[in-house]
Amino acid sequence: MEKNTLDLKDQKILFELDKNSRSSYSALAKKVGLSKEVVFHRVNKLERKNYILRYQAVISTFRLGYQSYKFYFKLQNMTKEKRKEMQNYFLKNKKVYWQGNCQGRWDLIIAIWVKNVQELGEFEEETLNKFSAHILEKEVSISRKTIQYNRRWFYYDKLEPIETTFGEELPLIKLDNVDMEILKYLANNARIKITELAKRLNVSVTVIRYRVKQLEKNKMINGYKYALNSKLLGHETCKAFISLKNITKEKRKALISYCKMIPQVINTVLTTGSWDIEFEVEVKNFEEYYQIMNQIQEKHNDIIKSYNSVLFSSEPKQMFFPDSYPKI
Repeated sequence: MEKNTLDLKDQKILFELDKNSRSSYSALAKKVGLSKEVVFHRVNKLERKNYILRYQAVISTFRLGYQSYKFYFKLQNMTKEKRKEMQNYFLKNKKVYWQGNCQGRWDLIIAIWVKNVQELGEFEEETLNKFSAHILEKEVSISRKTIQYNRRWFYYDKLEPIETTFGEELPLIKLDNVDMEILKYLANNARIKITELAKRLNVSVTVIRYRVKQLEKNKMINGYKYALNSKLLGHETCKAFISLKNITKEKRKALISYCKMIPQVINTVLTTGSWDIEFEVEVKNFEEYYQIMNQIQEKHNDIIKSYNSVLFSSEPKQMFFPDSYPKI
């Protein structure tokens, strides 16, 4: 498979896995019109060729008392060595669950999980003590709610996008050790078999199957996704940071509803900070990105005040649950 040459069947497989990455090979076969064996080999090839980087469960870490904050840095006086040192520092920091290198308004964005403001302050102080000479500007935001959409830019049906939502709306929950261990495994390998989970946790298959269903039912697990290497399909990832004006619930809802129907938009984040909302898109180039943003601005100029942008060059760190296990 070469760049931009996936056939229609592979596109359909990716499309269905993005809705539910735990779908069985039998279920996928029915959806795409192939045999189970052919689907199995096609999925394995997509993994080997690094189109699919990993499978992950979408977990409500908010319900366990974790708050998500993002730090945005404009850097200065950087060398390759200093940049590598900074990246490795965040890679090793257990509070950091995501790191993005980018170009545009910001050079580096990191996301952290903390349980209180004291932890946030300590993290910020440690970071500034170590790298303040190389930080020209800094912003902090609280991620209040995230809505992920299944990808539709490489294959499209007439149905509305599948929404996977997590955030601060659901109450806190207490889980026992077995549930926590299940979540840790599913966080980085959503396709792990129930039998394998049972073996690793020394619990019966019946118990594991029941526990997983309960975690899905109570919205601790909100869905199953995969990480796509969009660059192999000739696409780049951009993010827009949008400041709003004359905000009402109805206008903001209308903006989100409009954007979710744009196939290139893959997630929406409601934030508290210097801007109000973030949209992430996968596009062929910056020209396509600006066409999309102009389209959004023209449609909703009564609520959009301004926006800034970044183009991601890499995402060297992605975790989906605190202290989750490596991919199996």
